[in-house]
Amino acid sequence: MTRVLSRYRFLVEALGLRQVDVYRVREGGREVDILRVYDPSTSKVVIVNLGALRESLDQREFLDRLLKGLAEAGVRVSEKRLSRILPQR
Repeated sequence: MTRVLSRYRFLVEALGLRQVDVYRVREGGREVDILRVYDPSTSKVVIVNLGALRESLDQREFLDRLLKGLAEAGVRVSEKRLSRILPQR
């Protein structure tokens, strides 16, 4: 299980951010993961609600939800870093 979850941490770190911790809470009768992510460029800790468990999402869905949460919190992600992670279409 640890190896599976470390893939998600790698995606966060590849964006130039640091995953502080992950909370698993019950929301509306189901469990969801909430990430706390540190942005070193702004010294800001952002809370991102994934709306699902990390292991139930594939890496693309996880990245989409993470980017959406970061955008809502006002954290900008470098296009250069993002292009290294996302597959070319």
